[in-house]
Amino acid sequence: MKANDIPRVDRMKRVIARIAVVVSFSFLLPAAVLADETLDNVRWLLSSPERLPLIVEKRRNEISAFYNSDNAQLLWLDQPRSHELTSEMQLAYLQGLRPEDYPADVLENAVASLNSLSSPADIAWVELLYTGHFLDYAHDLRAGRVSPRVLYPDAYMPSNSIDTLDALSRLTSSEEMSAFIDVWQPQDDTYRRLKGHLQHLYDIQDSGGFTFLDPSSAPVPDLRQRLFEDGFLAEASDDTAYDKRLAFAVGQAHLRYGLEISGQVTPGLIRALNIPVDRRIEQLTNALERIRWLPNEYSRLQLYVNKGENTYVFLQDGRVMREGQAYPNCPDRNHTTLATTIEAVTFHPTWQVPWEFFGKELLPRLKQDPEQVEAAGYYLKRSGADVPLDALPWKEASLRDIERASNREQYALYLPASSENPLGQYAYRLRQEQRLQLFDLAATPDDDLFCNPYLPKTAFGIVNGLDILGQIIEPRVLPADGIEDRISRQDTVTFPARGGLMAVVSHQSVWVQRQGLIRFGNDPYLEDARLTAALSGRPKP
Repeated sequence: MKANDIPRVDRMKRVIARIAVVVSFSFLLPAAVLADETLDNVRWLLSSPERLPLIVEKRRNEISAFYNSDNAQLLWLDQPRSHELTSEMQLAYLQGLRPEDYPADVLENAVASLNSLSSPADIAWVELLYTGHFLDYAHDLRAGRVSPRVLYPDAYMPSNSIDTLDALSRLTSSEEMSAFIDVWQPQDDTYRRLKGHLQHLYDIQDSGGFTFLDPSSAPVPDLRQRLFEDGFLAEASDDTAYDKRLAFAVGQAHLRYGLEISGQVTPGLIRALNIPVDRRIEQLTNALERIRWLPNEYSRLQLYVNKGENTYVFLQDGRVMREGQAYPNCPDRNHTTLATTIEAVTFHPTWQVPWEFFGKELLPRLKQDPEQVEAAGYYLKRSGADVPLDALPWKEASLRDIERASNREQYALYLPASSENPLGQYAYRLRQEQRLQLFDLAATPDDDLFCNPYLPKTAFGIVNGLDILGQIIEPRVLPADGIEDRISRQDTVTFPARGGLMAVVSHQSVWVQRQGLIRFGNDPYLEDARLTAALSGRPKP
C-alpha cells in the first residue's frame, strides 16, 4: 500500500496503537537490570567477531564508535524517544517517505517482548535494533531513499550520505524526535514550503480528494470549493456570482498550474484542477526526494536548472533570488541529473569544435576555400602548435581521414567568439565540465525546443542570462563598469565564480517561484514516472 492510499481510519488506528505503546512502556526495562550493564552488553555485541544482522552490520563501526565514546548512553530503552521514533515512521508520508519502508511494528513488538526474564543480551539487541532502523530513517530523510545513479547511470552528483556520529549526537541533544527532524531535514526554504504543501494535500486526501469540476459546465459553487481547497479563497460558499475575488483566485490558479494568466475558467484550467490529489502528492514527494540528493553543504548557493520546464532559478539557502529560462539541448535525449561546482564564467568563450561538426559541416567548406574558413575565425592546432588551415590537402581528405585524426587526437579545431560559435556571449566553466555545459542562448527557441547536435547532450542554453551573472561572479572581481559594458569589448576574459556555488540540473514538476508561490508543471519526458518506479521498488530492510 502506498502512503497516499492510507485512509483516515487506518491512521486513527495507528494513533491508538502508539498510545498503547506509551502506556505499556513503563515495564520495558526490568528494574533489576542496570543501564550500565545493558550498555556493556551493547558494547559486547558490537565487539563480537560474528556478523550482526544487516541493519546494524552496515554501520557497525560508526555505531560502535558512539557506544564506546565518553558520551555513550542508552538511546531507546526506557526512553520516550522510542515510541516517538515509531510514531514518526508510521507518519513518514508527511515527510515525503513511505511508512512501509520502516518496520515500526517490528520495533514495537521487540519492546513488547521484553519482560523481567529477558536476558541482558536480548535487551541490548533491542537497543541496537532501534539504533539501526533510526539511522536508516535518518539517512532517507537527509540523503534520499534512492541514489540518482539508480535512475541515471551516467549521473554526476556529489555523493550524499549521513554522518552517523553526528546523527546520534544530535538525537541525544534533542528533547523530542520532532526537534531532531526539524534540524536534520534539508535546511532550505524551498524544501520547507513543499513539505508544508504536501501535508495540506494529505488533509485534502483525508477529506475525500479534490472537488471534481464538470468539464462541460462547472458550477460556480463547485469552482469556489475547488479553489478553496487550493488555498486561493478564504472560504467556500454556495454563492453563484462570478465576482472579482473569484476571478482573481482563478488567475492565481492559472499561475500555479503553468497556464497563461487569465480571470476566465478555461478548459486547460479545468483539466489541471481535475488532476487527482494522488498525482499532486506524487509530484511533491518526488520533488522532496530530488532536493535530498544534494548534500546540505551544497545547498547554500545553487543555479538550479529545471530541465522539464525550461527554467532556472538562483537559490540562496533555498530562497529563490533570480529566475529565468534555460533550455536543454535536444530534450528527448537529455535525460540526466547532474550537480557540479561552478568555477568561473568566460566572456566570449572559444568553442572546441567537435570532429562530427568538422567532418559534416566544415570539410565541404575546406575543400572549396580553406581561407574563407580561416577568415571565419577557425584555427587548427596539432600537438599544441598552430597549423595554417590552407597547409593541409583538404581536397583529398575524407570523412574517414577526419575520424582517424580525431581518434589519434593529433589535431584540435577551435572557433573564437563569432556568429558561428554556438556558445554565445558567455559560458560557464564547471568542474566535470564534460558532463555539463551551460552557455548563452541568444533568444527563446522556436516552439520552445532547442537542439544542436554538435553540442553535448548535457548542454543547456540560458536565455537573457546577463542579470544572473552578477550573482555568479565573485563580487570582488565584478567589472567596475558593469557586465554588459565588459562584454561589449568583445575580448575573451574569465572571471572566477563565488565560492561554494553549485550548478544543479534535474527535473521538478513542482517547484517554488521567486515570490514564494508553488507551481505545478508537467512530466513531458516521464522523469517523475521513472523516479516513482525506483522509489516503489526499493527493497525493505
